Amino acid sequence: MGNGVDLRMLANNGGSVVISDYGAHLLRWAPAGQADVVWTPSTWHIEAGKSLGGGVPICFPWFGPGFAHGKQLALNPSHGFARLRRWALDEGSFDDSHIRYVLDSQQLNDNEVPWFDDEPGAQFHAVYDVQTGNALTMSLTVTNTGTTPMSYEAALHSYLHVGDVSGAQLVGLQGATYLDATEEGFPPKTQDAQVVTFGEQPVNRVYYSDARLELRDDMLGRAIHISRTGSPQTVVWNPGADGDNMSYTKPGEWRGFVAVEAAVCRDRIVTLGPGESHVISQTLSVGSL
Repeated sequence: MGNGVDLRMLANNGGSVVISDYGAHLLRWAPAGQADVVWTPSTWHIEAGKSLGGGVPICFPWFGPGFAHGKQLALNPSHGFARLRRWALDEGSFDDSHIRYVLDSQQLNDNEVPWFDDEPGAQFHAVYDVQTGNALTMSLTVTNTGTTPMSYEAALHSYLHVGDVSGAQLVGLQGATYLDATEEGFPPKTQDAQVVTFGEQPVNRVYYSDARLELRDDMLGRAIHISRTGSPQTVVWNPGADGDNMSYTKPGEWRGFVAVEAAVCRDRIVTLGPGESHVISQTLSVGSL
């Protein structure tokens, strides 16, 4: 149902979702009888021209400040314009378990397309599908509707709720190469430990892995299972104590989430020929430890 103020709710025997037309931004998912799995800060609000905090923002058509042709860019806003635009709801798709949103380059301003100077003909049609029940699946399909090649980065920036980051462990990345964004130059490293842990120090990494993951949470006594398709990378992020300085959270709220994101970014940027499409998706489910 809609509430006339941007928000839609999907609810069935398996669970419930709250999503905003603004940014097609998923704000909440909870399986039936469970604590929320998708984390949103207590201070979230909708304001035109500003991104919503937490939830699952759609990063598109660039990630962070953008990266293309082997160099870091300085594009604004960070993580692209998709999360700052009102997406069009596909009314016919909307029921208690599924919703679909559309963002087309024809809806954008001239200064937003193209985003890379060397691809002046960039045109796209993006479709975002959310399916909810005992599991949550989010899928972003981008089609090149122009007549020349088009490149983009994207991520489903999923903030996952944990009791406290100090008791959370991400399993499934051992042996994977990652880029460490907490150090200048993004030096490549290898995940030697069996688990990724979190605490006062920030964790900001782009892993080259599409393995199935498990976010174990001792405090809530559960494991969040995470699988992805079309995504050769997994971004893992928590700001640590620096989160006390984030504009969209209260002090200490950074302890309540770990971001695990299906991504195509940096040297895995997607390039589509005319008429070609690419899909990235992420599925979440919950089990016991």
